[in-house]
Amino acid sequence: MDYLVVHNAARAEVGVTPLKWDKKLESHAHEFVNEHIANCRGIMSTPAEFYSGIYGQNLGYSPFRGTIASAAAYWVAQKRKYEHKSNKCIDGNPDTCHCYVQIVWGASTYLGCARGECHNNEGTLVTCYYYPSANFPAQRPYSVH
Repeated sequence: MDYLVVHNAARAEVGVTPLKWDKKLESHAHEFVNEHIANCRGIMSTPAEFYSGIYGQNLGYSPFRGTIASAAAYWVAQKRKYEHKSNKCIDGNPDTCHCYVQIVWGASTYLGCARGECHNNEGTLVTCYYYPSANFPAQRPYSVH
């Protein structure tokens, strides 16, 4: 589970406890991937459980053959676009750092991920689910001591 290692290394850098693997979240992630691999491009999460704040989600699409670990590393690389002091993405666009914020969200304790090859060799779809949910605008993902 190298993707768990990638997640937890990013969390360790900011002093957040490691995530634990959760089979239920993994199952939800597989369901999402299986429902969307027929049309991977431009996919966004829409299930009601995300709008209700039960789960957090990171979602990635690559036109190439990708792994969950490579997607997680891409999300972690968004760190350079996040400023903890202002609790915002430095360019003002929350989409440029929200995946990183989800990864280091201290209140999230469980992780489950899945990947699938898109139909017609269109690439790879990867998603990770987090519990509890994260990315609440008025809250910081972690405390600086």
